[in-house]
Amino acid sequence: MGKTISKTILIAVITVTLLLFVVLSMGGGHGTYVLAKMIYPYSMFITIKSGGAIGFLEIVLAIIQIPIYSFIIYKQPKLLYLIVLLHIVFAVICLNLQTETF
Repeated sequence: MGKTISKTILIAVITVTLLLFVVLSMGGGHGTYVLAKMIYPYSMFITIKSGGAIGFLEIVLAIIQIPIYSFIIYKQPKLLYLIVLLHIVFAVICLNLQTETF
């Protein structure tokens, strides 16, 4: 049980740290969205396709993305490569989609 708590805390620290870096890099809309597109491609894809405003759904998805990844990898380690592939594909798509906002 101690290892589970340690892993949970580690995942929480990673999640918060990544969110902090991304939010700081955005600079309140005056920075860059490159980190957001690379780390949270699903949220950014939805944002780009829905008109360019980061809403509640996108924020929640960004918050739960890392814990979902870790849960899937913990339960089905063979899916690691699929998760990495999907993440990279969506990141590349997001980096190539341009909007007036970002």
